Amino acid sequence: MQKYLFTSLLLLNLTACASFTRDRTPNQETKVYLKDAQGNVKEAPAQATSTGGAKEMTPVQVGDDAEAQAHAAEVKEAVAAAAQHIQDTHGKLPREAGPVPAEKSLGWLKNGNTRFVRGTLRNDGASAKDRRRVATLQRPHAAIYTCSDSRVSPEIIFDQKLGEIYVVRTGELILDKNVQESLEYSVGTLGTNLVVLLGSDSCGDLTAAEGLGNDLLERSAILRDAVASGEVKIVKAVYSLEAGNVEFR
Repeated sequence: MQKYLFTSLLLLNLTACASFTRDRTPNQETKVYLKDAQGNVKEAPAQATSTGGAKEMTPVQVGDDAEAQAHAAEVKEAVAAAAQHIQDTHGKLPREAGPVPAEKSLGWLKNGNTRFVRGTLRNDGASAKDRRRVATLQRPHAAIYTCSDSRVSPEIIFDQKLGEIYVVRTGELILDKNVQESLEYSVGTLGTNLVVLLGSDSCGDLTAAEGLGNDLLERSAILRDAVASGEVKIVKAVYSLEAGNVEFR
């Protein structure tokens, strides 16, 4: 008798559990994730999908949505990078190298400095004919950046004449926007193939010029690409105020 009573109670309990599971209300359902019209994801009771809010909220899978958002972010970054590249290069013509190779230009500067030290300067290059020749076009074979010191005049210490070198000068050897853009103009537009960073006894030694060269290549894509092409060379040099000679490195 007790055996039959125990079996009956067990069956009654299982039936009640099954009925409870089948008839439970939406309030007892597991929460789901919803996404509104703005794309915001949050948890909400399952009954929210059967109310008026169902028109504004859409069930989503959180894992899939996070993966989609990450993919969208990657696409956005790629598009932005492509747009920046187009902006940087659109309408820009390839660099046209000047007619004087870097090594030849360097030789001209060394020979000119030798003439300066010996006191045998050139007599050509500064006539009315030369002025007319360079009046409408300049094609300097070298660009020289040095300090604004009356005793350091690149045209004189290298014995160069009208239109032959492009000179940039500041109070001290520092790389700012104006210096960078001036050297970029000389190389990128005028076709200069040699850039000389010239220190002196008064405005920075070879160490300062060395650091300046590294910074210049790091900041300027124009100069960096020109040097990488093999057409352009950047050299460092120091001028001695008393001896008059220039030491190249």
